[in-house]
Amino acid sequence: MREDEQKAKVIGQFSLQAEGYSRLTSSMTNGRQEGFRALLGPKLDDLLLDVCCGPGTLTLDLAPYVAHVTGLDLTPAMLVQARAAQEKRNINNAEWVEGDVYALPFADAAFSLVVSGAAFHHITTPRAAFAELVRVCRPGGRIAIRDVTPVDQKSAAYDRMEILRDPSHVHALTVDEMAGLGEGLPVGVPVVRGSVTADLPLDAVLATSFPEAITIAALRAMFYADALSGEDALGFNARLIEGDLRVSYRQTTCVWIKY
Repeated sequence: MREDEQKAKVIGQFSLQAEGYSRLTSSMTNGRQEGFRALLGPKLDDLLLDVCCGPGTLTLDLAPYVAHVTGLDLTPAMLVQARAAQEKRNINNAEWVEGDVYALPFADAAFSLVVSGAAFHHITTPRAAFAELVRVCRPGGRIAIRDVTPVDQKSAAYDRMEILRDPSHVHALTVDEMAGLGEGLPVGVPVVRGSVTADLPLDAVLATSFPEAITIAALRAMFYADALSGEDALGFNARLIEGDLRVSYRQTTCVWIKY
């Protein structure tokens, strides 16, 4: 798919998802951010950029620990949610910029921390995007990516299912693919940490879904069949817990230091 087509898909999907996705990510914080923050090591004089910030959940969670945060996203509707969340939380050291991950509208070495969460699976050329994150990070600064990383043998099945659920999905990087993003760039070997999200009700995930080639009912039926089989053939760890269909996601965080 051409970059302009993919950008249009992202804007289309996330314009529809904005309110629901904001509610979902806000409900998922529950201690997740403490581990990410400890790995990142923010300092009170840091200038932080959150690339593909969505509704600003991660941006605002990190804001109290740094001097200033900038959230950038391609989708205006997501930035509307971010500004509303900022006002609700009375955070004063945040600003929001509409922009493209492949051409970040910032000078070289403008930030000491550059992060991106739950975004790289929507990016067609992740190495080019990562190079932009490195460019705007100053020497000695940190770059961090956190995203879903299905196990290698289930990667293709996960991608197929996720494209059905969210047509703006491209490919969820494996752990090795994510860790290899910095090869040939002025960054050190990344620190790599794996985690698993808390169980999420499938209906909460489907409430943020706007499939094009399949119905929500058909998606639910596929997850239900996978949960009954116990095989996790889809790569979402679908399970029935007290009659409630739940899923969880394997995630990886990589943190690089720029030299």
